Amino acid sequence: MQLRGQVKGALLLTGMLLGSPLIAHEAGDFIVRAGAIKVDPDVSSDAFNPALPAVGGLEVDVDDDTQLGLTFAYMVNDSFGVELVGATPFTHDILLDTGGGVVIGETSHLPPTLLAQYYAPQVGPMRAYVGAGLNYTIFFDDSIDDAVVSPLLGGADADVKLSNSLGFAWEVGADFDLTDHWLFNVSVWNIDIDTEARLYVNDARVDKIDVEIDPWVYMVGLGYRF
Repeated sequence: MQLRGQVKGALLLTGMLLGSPLIAHEAGDFIVRAGAIKVDPDVSSDAFNPALPAVGGLEVDVDDDTQLGLTFAYMVNDSFGVELVGATPFTHDILLDTGGGVVIGETSHLPPTLLAQYYAPQVGPMRAYVGAGLNYTIFFDDSIDDAVVSPLLGGADADVKLSNSLGFAWEVGADFDLTDHWLFNVSVWNIDIDTEARLYVNDARVDKIDVEIDPWVYMVGLGYRF
């Protein structure tokens, strides 16, 4: 009797699961996602003019940073959406690419990104998606560490400025239904960020180099659909 009851209970549970409708994103839904977002730059750059002291002949690198990521998506129909990606400001060390990586300064940036998305059919609790669009990266609070650079430039006042960037971005991601409204989300972006680093000494520009930052961006977090 006990075994019969267990079998009966298992069959009932299976029937309930199979009979339960899958919760999927639908036309008109808003989806807000938040979580830890990491920018991991894949940097290549020109070298500074070899005639310059301290930095001459060297390329630059940029380290990674993790912040609070926020995305806002709207489902245009059951399969297509648009998404705006934002975050709290990222701050990165700027390094001379000497092998060991000498920190010479830092920069902060905001990388708002707008993407068109395609959502694949729901598979169990998972709905995967891909997207493509444009990123506009705004750099600010650029600085050079005077203790590192200025003494090597004869005590001169040194500074660096990074130009803003407009570039292509693409993404892959997946939502996993936790409840009717709550989701678990994983997302990956690749963003084309190209900037021009301008080096100033006593307010006069002495060099400029092109820097391709081109980061991979990873986010893990929760979402809410309404």
